[in-house]
Amino acid sequence: MKWKNSIVFSALVIYLSACNQLHEDSNVHESTTFITNDTVSAIRSKVNAAPVAEYIKPLEDTLNHWKFAVSAYETKQRFKYLLRMKYEEIDESDTLDIPNFGIQPKVEIHKGKDDYSCIIGFLDKAGQFKEYKQVAIKDNQMKETTLKKYFVGVYRNVTH
Repeated sequence: MKWKNSIVFSALVIYLSACNQLHEDSNVHESTTFITNDTVSAIRSKVNAAPVAEYIKPLEDTLNHWKFAVSAYETKQRFKYLLRMKYEEIDESDTLDIPNFGIQPKVEIHKGKDDYSCIIGFLDKAGQFKEYKQVAIKDNQMKETTLKKYFVGVYRNVTH
């Protein structure tokens, strides 16, 4: 009987020691950040050379065939797009960073309130268009404005 009590006591000591070790190890993970949306590779294996979205509105100019145009192009980085904007002879470019929702990003460009304006955005997980930036012509100049900002949250593995 003494032998069985000794085994039970030893097992209990080992168990409590292991629990204490697990608790100590869990403190290490409290400061570790895990990204929740790593289901889609951040790098593209193939970049599409054609625009993935664009808005084109010809200007009322029959002589020069000018236009107001905004196009979005893929880059090697899956969640970063190249924006090319044109108005008359003005050519500008910028980058568009799409938040990683864990899905393949889909950029869209919609007509804005004015003839020579457009809204650049993306579809969320529910397929809803999220406005991001606006490009518009004001006083014969092209202006790019950030309408909304989007962030992707991260979680911390905290055990108590």
